[in-house]
Amino acid sequence: MNVTVKLTGPMVARTGTRDARVAVPEAATVEDVVNRLGEQYGQQVSAGIVDGFGLRSDTRVLRESGRNAEPLSAHSSVEAGDTVRVQVNA
Repeated sequence: MNVTVKLTGPMVARTGTRDARVAVPEAATVEDVVNRLGEQYGQQVSAGIVDGFGLRSDTRVLRESGRNAEPLSAHSSVEAGDTVRVQVNA
């Protein structure tokens, strides 16, 4: 399934894009999406979002749905067609 990832701040500089689309298996989590981003754009991307304990303390991941944004954790599930926004406060 495909998930769209909107990137902000330093993640744009690390990837060279504001929008990425990643393919992950069914029943994937935010961490799976981040790992796939790392595979596509380099480990510096995934290391800038997650650490060994989940999302880094300076990072928020939000599921965008219309005007609403739902905060997610590294272990939150994602669904086909989801759009998640990664905000890193650098």
